[in-house]
Amino acid sequence: MKKEVLIAIFVGLTMGLIITFGVYRVKKSITETPTANLEESPPEAEVTTATTILALHNPENGTIQTEKELTVTGTTIPNAFVVLFVNDTDFISNSDESGHFSFKIELTNGTNVLRVHVLNDAGGVTVEERLVVVSDAFEQKETTASKEQL
Repeated sequence: MKKEVLIAIFVGLTMGLIITFGVYRVKKSITETPTANLEESPPEAEVTTATTILALHNPENGTIQTEKELTVTGTTIPNAFVVLFVNDTDFISNSDESGHFSFKIELTNGTNVLRVHVLNDAGGVTVEERLVVVSDAFEQKETTASKEQL
């Protein structure tokens, strides 16, 4: 009887380990599948499409200015959706019949990141990014210099 109990315990432990290993493998394969798909297709592959053209005319990248107000202008395909992201704020518009678009925005002091996204009819997206710094430090130096000249 002692032998039979030991054999039953051994068989039970073996079956339990096999079932636990199976559950572990299934859980691991379910949780890894979405992550593997995201790693295979980087965001850049989804963002750039050759059929959508985007040219930003204003502002230039790395612009430093004292005024908080800025007009963002550019050209793209006619009647396309244009989305401008400025820091945490978004602006949505369409390009006109000739493909021109314009946004009048208010910037914050410091560094402002502007991202313009253009969506074409096929669902492709083209992105352009600009960095604009707003600082009144340059304005103060100019007024101080003009006072010293007087």
